[in-house]
Amino acid sequence: MMKEDTNKFVIKPLEEVTLDGVDGNPVVQLQLAMAVSSINHEYARIEYDDTLDQDRQEELLDYMNACREKYFEARENLKHFDTMALAEFEADLLRQKEETLSSFDA
Repeated sequence: MMKEDTNKFVIKPLEEVTLDGVDGNPVVQLQLAMAVSSINHEYARIEYDDTLDQDRQEELLDYMNACREKYFEARENLKHFDTMALAEFEADLLRQKEETLSSFDA
């Protein structure tokens, strides 16, 4: 009997992101969708870099593509609401990812 790898990133479908209190704010909803899909993509990329299993790599590539599509869909919609909010949010998101994910490179 094979032991399942408990360190493996579990791929879950990308769902619509909603939080109580922000349902009526499309800017926050779009920013949240961008953040979730971006972070999910990065964690999948980290696992992709660490795995030699080709089937798992294919799953991760599909998942990363879905994350990328979700991100750019939300980004395009946010651009129509508020271009300045988009620019500020993307700058903050990049900074947070660099600070948070740099610990994985160490």
